[in-house]
Amino acid sequence: MSQLRGAVFGAGNMGRHHIRIMSQHPDVDLIAVVDPDTERAQALGEQWGAPAFSSVEEVPDIDVAIIVTPTQYHHQIALPLIERGVHLLIEKPLAATPDEAREIVEVAKAKGVKLAVGHVERFNPAIKSLSGLSKDPKMISIERLSPYTPRIKDSVIYDLTVHDVDLACWLAKSKPVKVNASGTKVFSDTIDSASTVIAFENGCIATIQTSRATQDKVRRITISEPERYFTADTLRQEVEIKREAEVSYIHDNDDVMFTQASVVEIPTLQKGGEPLRLEQDDLYDAILNDRDPLVSGEDGLRAVELVEQIEQLCNA
Repeated sequence: MSQLRGAVFGAGNMGRHHIRIMSQHPDVDLIAVVDPDTERAQALGEQWGAPAFSSVEEVPDIDVAIIVTPTQYHHQIALPLIERGVHLLIEKPLAATPDEAREIVEVAKAKGVKLAVGHVERFNPAIKSLSGLSKDPKMISIERLSPYTPRIKDSVIYDLTVHDVDLACWLAKSKPVKVNASGTKVFSDTIDSASTVIAFENGCIATIQTSRATQDKVRRITISEPERYFTADTLRQEVEIKREAEVSYIHDNDDVMFTQASVVEIPTLQKGGEPLRLEQDDLYDAILNDRDPLVSGEDGLRAVELVEQIEQLCNA
């Protein structure tokens, strides 16, 4: 028997995947699909066996909800649900502004509800592997390059860079202390390509290249440590580790020849399934076992604060 009664707010492209996953989860009974577009909500509700509603006020008693609406509606949907004691997973970014994100976090904490944020990249096997293997990062480089998509109205910073500022903080294992950024408009009225540098308290530096003005789709992360160099392709879910094994200097009169040999390791990754499903699994387990979700509300707030800084710098 399912232990939690659940609802999904938002019946768009991402919402339909969350609806499918929640409807199939053994710990949850999907009892509401919510969207102001009642026709779309009813179609998905009928497909996955749940009634449709058009607003938060109509939804019956629930234990957990996933908010997958446009970002500007996150705050107004989340607060009444938190007041009802409903545990939440809110898609990234947590809210449209740092003030709204901060209020969601503070109210959730005061009410004692679990709040997870949908930075789903943390559930990618390659990134999870990097986080576990890397112990002393000095330099992190993250590339997220994509072709232009006209349906996306947010700037590339709020749409894509928000993923990578969260990943940079998670992989650096430290507090960000300084941000520099520049960006340009290519195809839209908002920033389409941005370069960001984040300095961390522990001395680590992260560089983030984000663009939706390229022909290729690239998802690459590298981490430099004193003794190791990590490369991850998060699309292919592959990780490679290089270690210096031998360095030689050969003197021939006045000439010096340098040779270096490296060892390459390719760890076997545990590919545990669909990242969105793993994200939901984490939330339900956090609720049922009274622990913090992997991506907390505080993590989501920090990401919103950083991308707001980056947005301002790029538009200065």
